[in-house]
Amino acid sequence: MTLQNPVPDVFRDLVEPLWLPLVVLAAVWVAVFRARALSRRLRVGGAVALGALWFVATPFVALVLETPLAVESTIETDWQPDYIYVLAAGFDIGDSPAEDSSGLETTRRVNRAVMLWRDYPTATLVMAGNQPGAESLRPADQQGNLMREQAERLGVPTESILIDSVSTNTNGHAKVARDADFLTPTTPLAIVTSDFHLRRSRREFSRFFDNLRMVGSDPAITDDSFGDLSLRSFWPQVDALRDTTTYLREYVALALSDLRN
Repeated sequence: MTLQNPVPDVFRDLVEPLWLPLVVLAAVWVAVFRARALSRRLRVGGAVALGALWFVATPFVALVLETPLAVESTIETDWQPDYIYVLAAGFDIGDSPAEDSSGLETTRRVNRAVMLWRDYPTATLVMAGNQPGAESLRPADQQGNLMREQAERLGVPTESILIDSVSTNTNGHAKVARDADFLTPTTPLAIVTSDFHLRRSRREFSRFFDNLRMVGSDPAITDDSFGDLSLRSFWPQVDALRDTTTYLREYVALALSDLRN
């Protein structure tokens, strides 16, 4: 027997834990505004800030911010990678190394890289990244080992996998690749990462490599487009606020990218 969801999506949105405090905050602000307890400049500034907070917590703004970041490449039929770089996105630490697990973004990136490898089985997967801040808790290659084990479970042979356990960020991934003795500036590389991370990854790797293809790891079934917009796209949601925060941080990282080189 299949269980049916008795609560329509539109009603589920009404119990989002974000919109209620925003409504309460807005009500309090309206009371303060009407009482004229603050100067006109502060009242107007507060109203603008409250409106901005509401707006950035909507799926619409999250989509607008993500679109310029998701610069996935078209892979031509006559092109194939020698190496598929899978950029790590962190792992969750358990009570023991055996209980550690890759985070959602890392898992998706490895899954997408394996699907790509199945199209190009002569390529080598490079699991790139060491989790910063975990040095005293785990070996440097723990992130890479988790990614390797996942790829092996999906059918990739051990001999087709390398681990970069040195780099800790996007800039470092590219520089470690630059220094690798098995790569040249013209080596065909596929870079697999989350959609929002594609633009910055392309910027970092294109400093040293000319033959790149960028591959996004977000599942197509979860991707939104402007054709999916509805009234609920303008309603504050926790997931949208999280995504917006991630994308804004990505824009800051892009702005700082040139300063690191």
